[in-house]
Amino acid sequence: MQKSILVVEDDRRMREFISLHLLGAGYAVRCVETGLQAAASCLSAKPDLIISDVHMPQMTGFEMIAVLKSEPGMKNIPVIFLTVDEAGRDVGKELGAVEYLTKPITAEALLAAVSKSLPKN
Repeated sequence: MQKSILVVEDDRRMREFISLHLLGAGYAVRCVETGLQAAASCLSAKPDLIISDVHMPQMTGFEMIAVLKSEPGMKNIPVIFLTVDEAGRDVGKELGAVEYLTKPITAEALLAAVSKSLPKN
């Protein structure tokens, strides 16, 4: 069965880059621009993995992961942060992120992190 990935990124070019490579690797991909949209999207269809920026309008990636981890049906969704903010690495890990990657990133590094982070069921 095809694994689903939710991409949460406010920069259109970065969203397209991530989506293009995930689709090319055979994943089902949904994209949203904010953490608030991500929370709503997860309630309508739970993804297997979330890739999220940290700095976004309305709700940061850190706020989004805190909300999701507080919901019983959502707390086990793995989250990968992909951001320019190297300084937030410890906070991201404390909040439960399985990976904290920094931009710029290669397609190979992104796909390797995704493969490593997806549930193996």
